[in-house]
Amino acid sequence: MDCLVTSGRTATLTAVVTKSNVEEPGARLGISVQQGGKGEPDRLGFSWGVVNVDPENIDENGQLVRPQAGSCMAPAPFTTVIKGGYKVIHAEITKSPTQPEPTPHHS
Repeated sequence: MDCLVTSGRTATLTAVVTKSNVEEPGARLGISVQQGGKGEPDRLGFSWGVVNVDPENIDENGQLVRPQAGSCMAPAPFTTVIKGGYKVIHAEITKSPTQPEPTPHHS
């Protein structure tokens, strides 16, 4: 995994494939999850087959070229989870130790 971002009940992550039944090793995939509320199912979004697909981008073998997802990029959770589920625990981004303190503005 090379990126994980959370907000409320939603998380987006990207990872570089090492072993998969949907993509070649070395490809970056994006996945998003949304934890369902009371009585609502969890939702899932995934980049393979739906992100940045240009039906006119064909390789020399006549195969559709599917661009990789960028880091920290995944589609919105567009389908419901039918088995299992997710629990998203949001964490605020903390200030970097090398980041300077903000300068107060005086009037």
